[in-house]
Amino acid sequence: MSRRTDQVASLIQQELGQMIAKLELPALTTISKVEVTPDLKLGKIGITVLDNKDEKRILEILQEHIYEMQGELIRKLKMRIVPRISFVIDKSEEYASHINKLLRETKEDEPEH
Repeated sequence: MSRRTDQVASLIQQELGQMIAKLELPALTTISKVEVTPDLKLGKIGITVLDNKDEKRILEILQEHIYEMQGELIRKLKMRIVPRISFVIDKSEEYASHINKLLRETKEDEPEH
């Protein structure tokens, strides 16, 4: 990403973080990453949910409030083009944890010389 897209992503993460904190979500939810297209038209918001069983419900709640959040972003960011946001569950931490576990198991299984 360019410096500009990084700055826009950071601003979006700050603003959406405050908005999400005000929602009554069934589990602790954080914004793990924000990816903005180079033309600034789209923003993919990766969220991490502490309790996996609530992921689907949290996405539904965020989807119910997406137009309000988009409107608030447009008002607060004061940019000519504000990325249209969409939410996705970010599984990268879970995946990294799984890889680390496999590596530890492999190392434990190795015979010592």
